[in-house]
Amino acid sequence: MRTNPSRRRVSGRGLRAVALTGALALLLAACGGDPIDEDVDTPVGEQEEEDDDEDADGDEDADGDVNGDDGEAADEPGDGPTIVIRGQDFSEAITLAEVYGQYLEALGYPVEQLTPAGFRDEAIQGLETGELNLIVDYIGGALSALAPDAEPTDDADQIIATIAPEFEAIGAQILDYAEAQNGDAFVVRGDFDGDAISDVDGSEVVFGASSQCFERPQCFIGLTSDDFYGLEFADTTTLEYGPLLGEALQAGEVDAVVWEDTAAAIGEFGFKVLEDDLGLFPAQNIAPIVSQDVLDAYGQELIDAINELTAMLTVEDLQGWNVQTDIEFLEPEDVATDWLTEMGLL
Repeated sequence: MRTNPSRRRVSGRGLRAVALTGALALLLAACGGDPIDEDVDTPVGEQEEEDDDEDADGDEDADGDVNGDDGEAADEPGDGPTIVIRGQDFSEAITLAEVYGQYLEALGYPVEQLTPAGFRDEAIQGLETGELNLIVDYIGGALSALAPDAEPTDDADQIIATIAPEFEAIGAQILDYAEAQNGDAFVVRGDFDGDAISDVDGSEVVFGASSQCFERPQCFIGLTSDDFYGLEFADTTTLEYGPLLGEALQAGEVDAVVWEDTAAAIGEFGFKVLEDDLGLFPAQNIAPIVSQDVLDAYGQELIDAINELTAMLTVEDLQGWNVQTDIEFLEPEDVATDWLTEMGLL
């Protein structure tokens, strides 16, 4: 992935001025004319008529948009800070960051897309320090990070009520959450005898997960706690989050992993997602979180635009993106562009 500089549209008025200046210079050179007499003024009335005609017709910018009297495109936002976004370092999160970034840029907002890095802790820290001012996260994960002692729940509204004040405390606001969610999943091979996590005999299972899982109450700690499943695994191994989890499971290096239920490899290799029958894993709806400074600068128009995009996201979209990035090895940037184009947003 690359780091994109923020890009601003050039107004049609500026382009037209350059073009007219160049054309006038060529005309004078061809005719061998004398320099323009700076003492000769255009009559005031005629100048005002020309300005009125130009304002009435409107200026067309480089993208074909019609500008108003102030030279700004009528459908573009006013001046404000660059929206800086960075995806967490796994394919679905990278694609999500690209979707939001490209969408806002197409609306005329200045956007800087940073190279993906880290995971949730780094994303929240970026908001807090001002390095980032827009992140896209999963609400259950945010609950675990911001309120680790809170009871896990599949009630998205209850999670929002808990984490919204936590984000406000660091100068950010969580906007509407999507119907689409990427749930935590206890994943085993397809020949596993059982349908729920309670069916697992941990003594026969080698468990694999990312380093973060081993530190989270809603992951390994809950799986092994007597307050939930009380599993005692035969062995554990730490794996990089993403396709390596599926590769280790397929190769028999581990017998179970905690992964995302939208992972493309689940269907590709016939894995089984066990039911979370004791309710350890919280709802993981997608939600954007935006710095209050950015919201203050752009106002309700930005909030409405972001919420409109969020409302369009579905679980099927996430699954389709993951097939394209993890199985077909397409770049998340291109996957995002194709989806936005298909949805009529680019």
